[in-house]
Amino acid sequence: MSATHRLARLRALTPVERRVLGEALVLLPATCATLRFAGLRRARALLAPIVRQDRTHEGLDAHAIARLVAIAARHAPFRARCLAASLTLESLLRRHGLEGRLRLGVRRHEGRIEAHAWVEHGGSALAGAGHAGFSAFEDA
Repeated sequence: MSATHRLARLRALTPVERRVLGEALVLLPATCATLRFAGLRRARALLAPIVRQDRTHEGLDAHAIARLVAIAARHAPFRARCLAASLTLESLLRRHGLEGRLRLGVRRHEGRIEAHAWVEHGGSALAGAGHAGFSAFEDA
């Protein structure tokens, strides 16, 4: 995709969508670094005061926020893995007054154990169906 096409797609976003995309672009690398150096439990504790709920959802639903986090993850200058993207999404949902539940799961695939993270809202997974075949832990 050319830079001109990407810029046109960015301009097509509403002002609220651009702001949430900006929040995701800032929060995603911070989440990646925090996860790497502090682990999941401490990362969630450290992110909580930063992403306190101070807004309503401003017309964006959970799926729209998930799409914006996915865009941020695709365009990050590093590889944002599922756990960092999911924790970022959970945090942004909470910030915008929406519920999200971080889910962690495992599966055996071709003799290997694989792990995956995703966020559920209203009982269904957000941001793709990449969680198929994973057995979720009770609480993340």
